[in-house]
Amino acid sequence: MSMTVQDVLDLPQLFEMQVRAGHQHLHRIVRWFYVAENESISEWISGGEIIFVGVNTIRDEANLLALLDQAQQRDVAAMVILTSPDFIPSIPESVIAKAGALALPLIEQPYRLKMVEVTHIIGTRLVEFSQLKRSAEDVVMQLLQGDFPSLDSIHMRAQQVSLPVFESHVIVVLKCVQPHTVNERDMLAHEKAFFQFKQSAYQLLEQWHKQQQQQFPVTRQSDQFHLVLSLEQLNEEEWQAHLMQLRQQLQDLTHDLQIYIGLSNPVQSAVAFQRGFWEACHAQEVAADLAAEQGVCHYRDLGLLKLLKAIPNKQLLQQFMQDCIGMLIEPERKHPYLLVETLDAWFKENGNVIATSQRLGIHRNTLNQRIQKIEALMGQSLTSAHFRLNAAVALLIWRMTHH
Repeated sequence: MSMTVQDVLDLPQLFEMQVRAGHQHLHRIVRWFYVAENESISEWISGGEIIFVGVNTIRDEANLLALLDQAQQRDVAAMVILTSPDFIPSIPESVIAKAGALALPLIEQPYRLKMVEVTHIIGTRLVEFSQLKRSAEDVVMQLLQGDFPSLDSIHMRAQQVSLPVFESHVIVVLKCVQPHTVNERDMLAHEKAFFQFKQSAYQLLEQWHKQQQQQFPVTRQSDQFHLVLSLEQLNEEEWQAHLMQLRQQLQDLTHDLQIYIGLSNPVQSAVAFQRGFWEACHAQEVAADLAAEQGVCHYRDLGLLKLLKAIPNKQLLQQFMQDCIGMLIEPERKHPYLLVETLDAWFKENGNVIATSQRLGIHRNTLNQRIQKIEALMGQSLTSAHFRLNAAVALLIWRMTHH
């Protein structure tokens, strides 16, 4: 729903504009435009602009190269250079090559195209895109929350903004999680960095969304983002693989936060969106609770966790865990969870002593001593199927709260 560089180039009145570099990056989101009148542009732009260079100004090759560096640093959408015999006769090859190396769309505009008309055309279209986007975002949030007056009304609104609610989709919830507590002294700096990350993440998600040619807009609530991905194009496994790559791109933007993603089962009607949103939220929470290595969790893969997440009384879960394995926690020791971690490793290796020893990096005799202590403290034998069932569930709860 956001306007891209390609959308600008597709405007009929601007057909004379020609892409000279960065052809593979025309999906960049355009926020506004800026006509450069000073030697430098850094202090006048904030990202997402189309920069127009060469309006009544002679610029040499060195200045154009410097402007490209500034544009790349400020994450502009594209740079447009006006060419004419009086100011910039042609775009130097070095400038074209550098724009390509920076993955920055570089566009040539004949000087005869009047800037007042060009900016009016782009500005008008940006406003139209913005209005359409807001309407579509409102429809998506109503669908996800199940907050609409009737099916007829939401179907009509979805049709007005070209959202295909009757096709098959998967709902995705992506959330930024702070892995540790920030002290009060660093809170202000952290909040500023967090805000900047969310802005950068949103821009990246919108660009990714455009690349994937998805019709539903990206929506967000605080530190949570929502995607609706079409299963007409890719299946669930393919989307999950794409989302793992997307998560890594987002993770590269921050060192202080962790990104976790949850996917729903397919939704194929307006009334199913709320269920899909609920599933995706729970899958995302499990990915975060267990600090999933890949960071992406599908609701269908939750198994027993579906039941545990559906229990509203979390104190009940904690009490069950305490009753089953609480005696293995030794708060007075330097490593209070040593025996719990040992039992957890034993389960993960299906009771294989050699594999468990290797996982923990200890000798088999040391493992056997720990197992004997575990059985003594719990008054149970690991050969008991009933005990193993209870202990496995308790360890699952423990992992969700002590990762």
